[in-house]
Amino acid sequence: MARLCVILVAGLDRSLLARTTGLKILSSFTHQTNYSPVLPAVTSTMQATLTTGQPPAKHGIIANGLLTHNRPDLHLHLDLSNNAPFRKEVSFWEQSNSLLQSPRFWQGSGKKVAMLFWQNSMPDPAGNNPAADIVLTPKPSHTPDGKALTACWSHPADLYTTLAAKLGPFPLHNYWSPMAGLPSSQWILQSAEYVWCELHPDLQFVYVPHLDYNLQRLGPSHPANIKDLQDVDAALAPLIARVRADGGTPVILGDYGMYDVTTPILPNLALRNAGLLTTRPDADGKLLVDHETTQAFALVDHQIAHVYTKPEVLHDTRRLLQKLPGVHVVLSGKDLANFHIDHPRTGDLLVLAHPHAWFAHDWWLSDAEKPKWQFTVDIHAKPGYDPRELFFDPARKCIAQDPALVKGSHGLIGDPAKWPVLLSDSPLLTDTIQSTQIAPWLKAMLLC
Repeated sequence: MARLCVILVAGLDRSLLARTTGLKILSSFTHQTNYSPVLPAVTSTMQATLTTGQPPAKHGIIANGLLTHNRPDLHLHLDLSNNAPFRKEVSFWEQSNSLLQSPRFWQGSGKKVAMLFWQNSMPDPAGNNPAADIVLTPKPSHTPDGKALTACWSHPADLYTTLAAKLGPFPLHNYWSPMAGLPSSQWILQSAEYVWCELHPDLQFVYVPHLDYNLQRLGPSHPANIKDLQDVDAALAPLIARVRADGGTPVILGDYGMYDVTTPILPNLALRNAGLLTTRPDADGKLLVDHETTQAFALVDHQIAHVYTKPEVLHDTRRLLQKLPGVHVVLSGKDLANFHIDHPRTGDLLVLAHPHAWFAHDWWLSDAEKPKWQFTVDIHAKPGYDPRELFFDPARKCIAQDPALVKGSHGLIGDPAKWPVLLSDSPLLTDTIQSTQIAPWLKAMLLC
């Protein structure tokens, strides 16, 4: 049996790979195909599909976030050690493996599995049901005065301590912030080589985020992305060489393709202006969504928005959203089933942007109404994915506020040129496959 090392390179699609030259590692694979992503083509949803072989209708990871208001069944799976009031209403980037409702493809195989920086890999808050034997994932902890104690959580517990002593602390500020860049991916790949060599997993998953940053900051058409992919190629080299030298099988996956965007869409502001979303003041007088009285709310994630409505305003909400500039289509009912995202966690409406547009969570009329967290990097307080956290406003010394700064986004599945790629030294099923077919293919290699 060959050991497997599956490396997910965020944002690696066929169009970017086709226009980048000088790639020594990525061009060394003997087999290449493209595969169709699931809707929405976002990080947590795609990673759940790649490791279960199921669409979101089955595994339940319908976006990078969940509406958790009045959902005590979901609260059991949330990390409420920080930002608990916000996470009990809307929560993004929850790490518990117990949120998945389909088994991972390796469960019951008896194989030793490592997951490095993959979503939903941790045990639940009670310490049960981790996704793998070896887990390393970003989870910063702080002292009461805000000083960072550690940047990652690991199992075994001493794994991160060992890696930090060997490689230095994980550069969390290079993983997500205006300083996000190559050092975080280099650290992850170096830690993956250590885990591969010293802990000997049969199956290892590694997440490499670097391409994601400038694809969003600058857009996928920007020439800087070619240099970024060349840098990722160089950073991959030691791990790929080690896997091959050990007789293992490396696999490279993309997860989605980015679209050039020019149009931010603000559905919650439109809902507020229509009287369908209501607000309440926080302790500082800033405006939060009042989920108890709100009739319609949009959980936004890149180019999709899950909209949760009271039944009596469903049709009015649909008509309102369909008219917003940048909105392509509003799905509900059988449409959700056709896209395999008809799950109880899914919004009553699923709104898709045109390829040139993306959704921002804003509901405010001025800076004076914005909660403090809107000016910071705060992924567990914000009720939507906010790519503006990649930009810094030097004049105001805070996270930039203008959504027009964002030039790239993802989540749609329609354009085959934006489909992710799969590279392998082993033969593939067909020239073009579906994302749900990858888990059975990996399982067959793992058990052969």
